[in-house]
Amino acid sequence: MYGSISGKPSPTRGDGQHVLVVVDDPGTAELLTTTLELAGCRVGTAGTGAEAALLVAEYRLLRHLLVNPERVLSKEQISRHVWGGFRAGNAIEQLVSRLRRKVDQQEPALVHTRRGFGYWLGCSSR
Repeated sequence: MYGSISGKPSPTRGDGQHVLVVVDDPGTAELLTTTLELAGCRVGTAGTGAEAALLVAEYRLLRHLLVNPERVLSKEQISRHVWGGFRAGNAIEQLVSRLRRKVDQQEPALVHTRRGFGYWLGCSSR
């Protein structure tokens, strides 16, 4: 894993810190990335050669999935977490689709669908 981490902007310089981390073990890379993202850092990996800029709702969805790994979250649970209330129509499907395009482009897929119920984050399909 290669990545840059941008923290909160420095009040004097106006830019964040950038750190290069090289990790060969996928489990260690995943743990490090998850920990840094939950701490509010932006993590970009060299897997695709570019950082994934997430909208606020996409970030909230990703974070909610990360803190509930392997747990199927209903569309209602996701909606209430992301927006504070229920969203009708296909708002959740569109949000998940955008998130997948930005962060889940390589195999194996990490964001999975449980038809008729919701979504979950994990390494293998159930």
